[in-house]
Amino acid sequence: MSTRCRNCGSAHVKDLGFIGEVAPFFLKRVLNMQIGTRVSRHPLRQFARRVCSIPNGIFEKIYGSGAFMEMQVCLQCSFVQTRQPFSDEDLGRLYVDYRSATYNAERIRYEPTYAPIANDVGKADQEMKCRVDGLNRWLEGKLETSADFSMLDFGGSDGRFLPKISGSKFVFEISDTTPLPGIVRISSQKDLTNYSYVQIAHVLEHVSEPLGLLKHVARFMKPSGYLYIEVPQDLSEEQIAALKNGSSRLEGLPIHEHVNVYCLASIKALVDAAGLTVLHAETTPIDLGWITGTNVRALCGSKP
Repeated sequence: MSTRCRNCGSAHVKDLGFIGEVAPFFLKRVLNMQIGTRVSRHPLRQFARRVCSIPNGIFEKIYGSGAFMEMQVCLQCSFVQTRQPFSDEDLGRLYVDYRSATYNAERIRYEPTYAPIANDVGKADQEMKCRVDGLNRWLEGKLETSADFSMLDFGGSDGRFLPKISGSKFVFEISDTTPLPGIVRISSQKDLTNYSYVQIAHVLEHVSEPLGLLKHVARFMKPSGYLYIEVPQDLSEEQIAALKNGSSRLEGLPIHEHVNVYCLASIKALVDAAGLTVLHAETTPIDLGWITGTNVRALCGSKP
């Protein structure tokens, strides 16, 4: 169990109780469990069940069912985390065939509501336009580039979300995803060097130890380089404040692919704890076509 914030390292964490509702697909892949309706062993109840012929699904719809995890909020940086961290091996089972046909088929089997968006998540034209064009506009005037400018997307699939800036482009990705033309895939961390611009976008919300990961990724920046962070903000500032002051329990906080909840304050605290400095940071509304929401983005550099 955690007694510290895994985002900023603070010991000032508050237990929120069992408010994290674990999605069925996450439950199956990560913990090898599934939700079911308990069948009574009492002979009279078993007889009544057979006579009435009521399927399990009816009971679930009437009474509801779910698996819940204990959650915590950091009183110092407003980061929300699971009280029990998952191991890399646990989470690795979730992403072994990420976004592939087999991943989508199994997730739909456990979560039928995923079917309408399965082919759009991470791939839709509107998502591409929103994320890439938005990033290009935001970075304009914030970067100093050179003839040997190099870019690394850490955990960036095929590299499609790198900004449209002249320079050599690389993506670190352990899956077999084929990178887009003009982007070099690096599959082993021992082959990583130092880059002018390192991007870690929509990764930190998926990992149990974001501070440790960011410190690791920062090693691949050139001394005068940049590190760009982007995460979704799954709870509003008001909701996070209510969790901190105890005015809301917010039962049913989804644990699906995201095991962390960020806001602008928690990203700034993460950057500082990692030994970096925030150059620019803000929250941005997004419309990806299949979902609307808010992203937190930050451009960072080495501390003077």
